[in-house]
Amino acid sequence: MKRPVLNEIPIDGATILKPGLTVTISIGQWDKLLKAAYDGGATLLELNDNETPVRAFRRKEGAN
Repeated sequence: MKRPVLNEIPIDGATILKPGLTVTISIGQWDKLLKAAYDGGATLLELNDNETPVRAFRRKEGAN
């Protein structure tokens, strides 16, 4: 399954601590479960090999 272009958001305390579901992912990882989480409004937190957050993604509110 190819990962689509995701809406990248800043990584900061407010982003990470926003109430809701946060799912950690590996760089480039994508599957049906991650798609469902993203489409449902979860924050996807991309981690590098050292488990350091490098990017975060969240669907824009109101996006189809």
